Amino acid sequence: MHIKRLLAGATALTIASVAYPSLADEYNANHFFAERHSLVRGPYVEFAEKVKEATNGEIDFRVFSGGSLIPANASLQGVRDGVAQVTYHAGTYTPAELPVENLIGNMAFYNTDPFVMAMASTEFSMTNPAALDEWKKNGVVFGGGYSTSEYYMICNKPVETLADVKGKRMRMAGGAWSRFAEYVGAVPVSIPSSEMYTGLDTGSLDCAVTPGDSIDSFSLSDVINSMNTLAIGNYYAGFLWGYNKSLWEGLTPELRSILFDQMAYFLAKGRVEFSADVDKAIENAKAEGMAIYEPDDALKAALDEFVASDEAALIAAAKERGVENPEAILTEFKAVVDRWDGLLEGVDRTDVDALAALARTEIYDKLDPATYGVD
Repeated sequence: MHIKRLLAGATALTIASVAYPSLADEYNANHFFAERHSLVRGPYVEFAEKVKEATNGEIDFRVFSGGSLIPANASLQGVRDGVAQVTYHAGTYTPAELPVENLIGNMAFYNTDPFVMAMASTEFSMTNPAALDEWKKNGVVFGGGYSTSEYYMICNKPVETLADVKGKRMRMAGGAWSRFAEYVGAVPVSIPSSEMYTGLDTGSLDCAVTPGDSIDSFSLSDVINSMNTLAIGNYYAGFLWGYNKSLWEGLTPELRSILFDQMAYFLAKGRVEFSADVDKAIENAKAEGMAIYEPDDALKAALDEFVASDEAALIAAAKERGVENPEAILTEFKAVVDRWDGLLEGVDRTDVDALAALARTEIYDKLDPATYGVD
């Protein structure tokens, strides 16, 4: 009798588990920026809270920031292998694994509007066949993109003219940025953003080429004294959210729809807050004595000349990495960028809801949550 009661209880428990799923295990969400950064505060910390609430706890992300779970150069492998179930990844760290993404990411000077590039890079990476094949090969489901604000030369010594740039050791994001440094006679140094402070402090760097918010978010205000306002592209290669494929395929279409909705919102909110952080950091630094230099005509002309000539280098590098028909990929990417340039014309760049609505209607609502990212 006792055994029968145990079996009956076990059966009832099994039935109850099917009818009423228990709360999911906690999943790992990884970002190598500090928690105070705009791409972590909203798109990871607040995003995790909203997803948990919207899914009634079925998706519960534990956020690791500052590289505490996975370092910057291992985030693609980490999400593929399930160390994290979702992560941010900068494509510059894995050019061999992501040649298509690095191809479009090195088109950083084609349009430097970060709102346009955040939306365009997201749409392209979720719809282009070559990009989708690349994610699949890497065991990742692309959830959404991003774009930094424009890169500036933030320095520990005055850099105003083309002559000033020559010989300066500049932290660059690799790819087109490093080629530009060489073009103007500077010395490119490829290090993670987390190492900019140490480089500037010890003198192994003269400048960090990085968005203006880095003055605060990476505490560079302690080790710099000037900024040159030449806009040296912006960075958007990789993904803001890349999901472990096994996790994604194990979710119901309803849960994926919730993630789509939240990613559309935080794609917009993260971008708005990024711009606000840039403005605040620069104003605070100016108030504390940071000198602001406008580039001289020779420096501006050098950037224009470089941009005009660099597309051939992009195409050649992509072909060396096995990308088929990179010219057609760039043509399609430019068309997506131009489309978003038109869609965002006149849109208030501080209106999160309006920007999120565009991300939903123009990107996420066009995806099928039952099939996207699923073999």
